[in-house]
Amino acid sequence: MKEIVRKKELEDIYERILARENVQIIGQAGSGKSHLQAELSKRLKGRRIIFSLNFTGIYQFSELVFRIRNCFEGAGNQNAGLDYQMRRLHQEHPAHRIQNVKSLFDYLKDLMNVLFQAGQDVVLCLEDPEFCELDELPLDELLKQFQKMSTAVNIQLLVISEQAFLKSGEQIALLAPMPEAIWESYGEEELNLLAYSKGNLSFLKELMISVKEHQGFHANLFFKAHHDYFFMLKNRFTSLQWRLLRALALNEQVEQPHAFDFLVQHNLGAASSVERALRNLLDSGYILRTEEAYQIKNPLLHRWLQHLYFQKGISSISN
Repeated sequence: MKEIVRKKELEDIYERILARENVQIIGQAGSGKSHLQAELSKRLKGRRIIFSLNFTGIYQFSELVFRIRNCFEGAGNQNAGLDYQMRRLHQEHPAHRIQNVKSLFDYLKDLMNVLFQAGQDVVLCLEDPEFCELDELPLDELLKQFQKMSTAVNIQLLVISEQAFLKSGEQIALLAPMPEAIWESYGEEELNLLAYSKGNLSFLKELMISVKEHQGFHANLFFKAHHDYFFMLKNRFTSLQWRLLRALALNEQVEQPHAFDFLVQHNLGAASSVERALRNLLDSGYILRTEEAYQIKNPLLHRWLQHLYFQKGISSISN
């Protein structure tokens, strides 16, 4: 299997950053976002100071403050031109005084001034902002603060996410790769694996390793390693939400999960209750809604549910 280098996208993003534009890389898990980010960091070394801030798993305001300060302290310490200014900034804004939204925004405003006055080109890399879940601070308000920072001539944003946050002209979408970008030569087996993984590269690699080790795809062996995690994940859902996920998993996508026949077939109950369950699953990122239909977002979870409850495998998906 080839390394999916995405050269075209890499060159496009690199040129935009050198032109001081904000850029957002959008793609589902496994689409190659992390690979692009790593390659960009290598190419920009010495040309930009990169501050990487990951929002995954932030549920408390104190954790957000810690992540932000740690991000800028760490990168600042590695740059002689910023070290002194960063230390002064954090002396003026100690962590114990950043206890609410106003004090955080005051800190970010002063941070922008420090980065602007330093006169060096800076990239603020925001990873997975959609996974920041704070009651005290709506996500759009937080992102507005970083967008304000990017109005300085030497500061720009690089957003790595699954959801759109920047303007459409600033977005670069990573589509599923074509088979020829993955294999030198391929046949029906490879195409079936690609379809089964839904273009998720990490899932596809795991499938290919399993096929090679076991001389073919054996669903029981493959999914055994994932049982504990997904059954633990089940505890996060209500009984109705789990039944709805299971019902969605039977199909590749469902156009009308509110339809009477669908509700009766899967014993889902009242349409109003299903609507609430759908909304919760959408908001928490476990399902997504395209223009055509609803579907489970994580391909591995989707295939695990199909295997566990409906004994559907690669052959039933591809035929």
